[in-house]
Amino acid sequence: INTGGFKYGLGHPNPTEEIIARYHEFGGEIITMGADAHAPEHVAYAFDKVPEILKDAGFRYYTVFENRKPVFLPLP
Repeated sequence: INTGGFKYGLGHPNPTEEIIARYHEFGGEIITMGADAHAPEHVAYAFDKVPEILKDAGFRYYTVFENRKPVFLPLP
C-alpha cells in the first residue's frame, strides 16, 4: 500500500481500498506499506491509516521482509 495519495490530496492510497479488498478476495496475502517518500519528513506518512484499511479488506496482518523472506506481523 502506497500512502502517498493521502499526502497529495487524493484521499486514498494506491492501490485504492477496492483493489486491496479484491486482492485479498483472490487469495493475496503479502501486503507491504510504503509512503512514496522523497523527503525525510514524509517517511511513514499516513501509516496510521493503513491498519484500518487492511482490516476492512479482510487482512489480519501486514508483511515486512527479513533476509528476503516475508514475515507476517499482526495488525495493531
